[in-house]
Amino acid sequence: MSNVAHWFSPKKIRKFLANFIHSSVCNQTGFLYQKVGAHRVYLRRRSEYLNVESLNKLCTHYYYKFYMPKKDDVVVCIGAGLGHEAIWLADKVEGIRYVGVEIQPYLYELLSNTFNQISRFQACGRAISNDNQHFLLHSAIDYTAAATDEKGYIEVDSITWPDFLSKYQLTHIDLLQVNIEGAEKYLLPMIENFSNIKRIIVSAHDFRANRGDGEHFRTREFVKNHLTAVGYKVSHCGTKPRQLDWMYAERS
Repeated sequence: MSNVAHWFSPKKIRKFLANFIHSSVCNQTGFLYQKVGAHRVYLRRRSEYLNVESLNKLCTHYYYKFYMPKKDDVVVCIGAGLGHEAIWLADKVEGIRYVGVEIQPYLYELLSNTFNQISRFQACGRAISNDNQHFLLHSAIDYTAAATDEKGYIEVDSITWPDFLSKYQLTHIDLLQVNIEGAEKYLLPMIENFSNIKRIIVSAHDFRANRGDGEHFRTREFVKNHLTAVGYKVSHCGTKPRQLDWMYAERS
């Protein structure tokens, strides 16, 4: 009975109803979507709905706590997911150039539909890598597999960082967002030249290592030391354990 009470607790029932009520089906694509301001974020399942309070906290306490992009800024997000924070930003500021990288195929498809609504927003479905081949595990919904030695079977096209910049005509980046489940320790060394990147916000995942998910998630010290070594001043988003995992770096 205690397990039944847990699964049907008032909190879980409220969450289920919120997900059901606040997401709709797009007749054109057949995808679910939720509205974020004037735009849609496309979803595969109702559980991917992100409530307004959580989205506001994510954006104001983490992604854009230290720097709020402004008109004509160029923002690049590695690990863009469904694009919730991108659409939150589009609703606040017009005229931003935004490139979101998402290597999980189904997420990339949804992200492409989401970004199709907004001028100057583009989705990239390639893995940024110096290797010719990149494989995902069927269970990976993000970059997690890239941070381990375990090889999957879903092949994703790769692109080097210089070729990525060239393909999307990125001569400078005002804010680089990185949220890739431990793979930041591979991504950052591939960016040999940081001179055209003004600011970086990185989410490390030491909290996942601490709860036993694997030591490949423990990257906080590596990220901080690497960004400091290439000329950035690094700040944390707070003093609590999860806040320490979020690091903001800016060039003077």
